Amino acid sequence: MGMQNRAMLLAILPILLATMSFAGFVGNATIHAPAVILQTNNGTLTIIKLNVTTGTGTVNITGPLSVGQSTINSSEAAAIVASSKLGLNYKNYNFHYQINDNFANVSGPSAGTAMTLLALSALSHKSLLDNFTVTGVINYNGTIGEIGGVYDKIEAAKSHGMSFIMVPFAGNNSLETEIYYLASRYFGMRVIPINNVSQAFLYATGSVPVSGLNVSFNVSDNYDISGIPQANLSCSNQCNQTALAELASFTLNFTNASIGNVSAFSRFAPIARNLSINALEASQLAQKGYYYTSADVAFIDFINSFMFQNPNLSISRGQALLNSVSYYCSSMNPPQLTRSNYNDVLNGELRQLWGNVTINALLSQYNSTAIDSDGVLRNVYSAAEAYAWCKAAGQIYSESSPSGSYQAVNVSNQLKLVAQSAISSALSSPYSSSVPSVYIIGAKAALDQGNYALALLDSDYIVSDEHSIPSNVSEGGTYNATASLINSSRFGAWATQFADEALFYMNESSLVSQQRSASMLSSGYFAALLGSKISNSTKEIYGMLTTVPVSKPSTAQPSTPSHVLPPTINIIIILLLIIIALLLATLVVAFITLSELRNELRGRNQRGKRAR
Repeated sequence: MGMQNRAMLLAILPILLATMSFAGFVGNATIHAPAVILQTNNGTLTIIKLNVTTGTGTVNITGPLSVGQSTINSSEAAAIVASSKLGLNYKNYNFHYQINDNFANVSGPSAGTAMTLLALSALSHKSLLDNFTVTGVINYNGTIGEIGGVYDKIEAAKSHGMSFIMVPFAGNNSLETEIYYLASRYFGMRVIPINNVSQAFLYATGSVPVSGLNVSFNVSDNYDISGIPQANLSCSNQCNQTALAELASFTLNFTNASIGNVSAFSRFAPIARNLSINALEASQLAQKGYYYTSADVAFIDFINSFMFQNPNLSISRGQALLNSVSYYCSSMNPPQLTRSNYNDVLNGELRQLWGNVTINALLSQYNSTAIDSDGVLRNVYSAAEAYAWCKAAGQIYSESSPSGSYQAVNVSNQLKLVAQSAISSALSSPYSSSVPSVYIIGAKAALDQGNYALALLDSDYIVSDEHSIPSNVSEGGTYNATASLINSSRFGAWATQFADEALFYMNESSLVSQQRSASMLSSGYFAALLGSKISNSTKEIYGMLTTVPVSKPSTAQPSTPSHVLPPTINIIIILLLIIIALLLATLVVAFITLSELRNELRGRNQRGKRAR
């Protein structure tokens, strides 16, 4: 009887709960919410329902096999935020969320915005549209935080017939927005970036109409190349800029090839046009002598185009791409250093080092970072950066490889203390924590490998990265500081090119809006700072180049070694060898003749026996 009573109680309980809920019923709502199934790396949509009754602030979730704590926290935040937006006290209500996913383990905070919209709808009695979905973390101030797996969620929204999907605003030119744009164009789906839940509620209730593919992404630099002067700074020591001109041309060529591949996707036509505009600007910069700036613009263009060239890679194919880049980056060997190529070779090594550091880090973390298509795309973006660095290194090596007779040099080990001190000083900077780790890891790796020149040059990038922009310097002060640094950036073609880049940004700052002007001046300052650092380091390295010892033949008449016989004896030995050879030949002929006679006599005897 006990078992039957329990069974009856379980059967009656839902009816009692429903009756109690109906007695204090406030409102309900339903929404489509996207999720990513990690086991298959696929997006899906599920239905979440909310019933709100009068109560004491209880929030619960039913439906799945299990619900993670982060999802529970999101449901509680949703109830609090929605009540607050409507001027209500959430403690006067109970919120019961039901997720129609009976066989799943649900976790993560990405349904927070969806749950907030449900609460707003149920409490305000404003119906939600049934043709959209939304993803994003809900913060207690009503803003919406970024979340992963958006690419797969956009695909799921399209495959389930949704008209649009709302996603967290991530900045106009961020990598996340680039992924939004890529997925939006690839799947032909309306994607609406939103800042807060109030904005989301307007779209969700139809108060603000949705049209077109609303997410935008613009990679155009919009430089005014015609308004800047020809680059003509003078430099000292290794001022032949042919290698840098060839690097700019090479980078532009492989970038244009990648843009051509993007153009093959008609859905990516707008971004291909943006990329082509940048490539044209890179070409114009090279024509005016700003070779490094040209290569830099084309370099960034390539990374973006590579992303759109590979818009739908699986996790395994992404892994294969990373392996291919790793093999390429590790397969190159720099040419021998000479006094005429050391600057180029070291800068090529620097880029190969960055490429190897980047791709090795990606490979070691791939399984934990490529858990969805967003993760794959982020890895592809970084792999493209590594690949471009290594392609640049290969081009520099080919242009600086010595030919004919040359004097090989090494860098003295005395540079070790200089490099150690430079790295230590760079890492003690208050801005070092915001510097890309590739510079820091690269500098330490070069030091450990005994390549002190490379370590010294890499330390210059640590202290000259744009992430460490001083905030207490006026535009006029930045301009004057940049001009001063340019004057000390002339030792070697590379340092001079950075100084030219600084001049480019300074000139460009006067041709753009006030808002962009400050950014241009900051870029110019750090280009000049890097040029000054590279100039000093290059001069330091040049002073520590040591000639590699090479054994040369002596001009004096060499004495005859004891193991070499005099010429007369050599002639006698040769004559004896000839005589021996003739005797051996005579013996061979005699042997063959005797063998033939013996065979003939044997044949006659056999014929005589047959006759008898």
